[in-house]
Amino acid sequence: MRIFFHMNTNIYIKRRKLILLLALPPLFLCALIAALMTLVNFRDLHEQGGFHIALGGAAAAVALGVLVFFITYSVTERAVKRGARFTFIEVFGNTLTFSRYAGAYLSLDGLVLYRRLYILPLASLKAIGYDEKRGTIFIETDGEKIREYSDRSERLNYRFVEGNVEFESWWYNESGFTTRSELKIPPLFSDPQVLCARIASAKRAVENLPAPRAYVHKEPEFIKRKKAQEKWKNFLKE
Repeated sequence: MRIFFHMNTNIYIKRRKLILLLALPPLFLCALIAALMTLVNFRDLHEQGGFHIALGGAAAAVALGVLVFFITYSVTERAVKRGARFTFIEVFGNTLTFSRYAGAYLSLDGLVLYRRLYILPLASLKAIGYDEKRGTIFIETDGEKIREYSDRSERLNYRFVEGNVEFESWWYNESGFTTRSELKIPPLFSDPQVLCARIASAKRAVENLPAPRAYVHKEPEFIKRKKAQEKWKNFLKE
């Protein structure tokens, strides 16, 4: 069973709309009032030399509104793309992974993207629940079985080997992490109740897997025949 839930990017889109709704109307209202006052008092402003100042104020308000729009859109659009790429929940085999975008930092190598990664075996999952009031998903394990990583995004790339997470670097497989017994997932995903139900279903599927049979090595028939022939030859020599 494989489960993959991407982040609900509508969170950032709603924030973008809220910021623009709070910032743009007052600026354009100031521009409109300045323009109307300029038209009503056109003669007085023209005679007193204040026409260009009033017109400049209206233009500055409009320009500031356009600037706020483009900056807000640019910042939130980057958050939407990075959140959609680096924030997800994946369940495969015996492992649940939760990846979350943790920001970008400027270094000598350029822009570096960071994220946090949480890995836990489904067999150790003790309880999972959803808080409707806060929209938070709670996960609890038997003991400190949740591994928490925080590093550059490219260093936390992983693959699944026999249902378990494996990193390219041995250091992340054996150390480089902290452990915890509880995990709170904020309201980042749509249909969190469905997500909890799918994870619980994956947990039951892991529990119902048949126990692996002990491997018994069997020799091929031609090797058995060869050994028998050698034994017979040794018997004849004696």
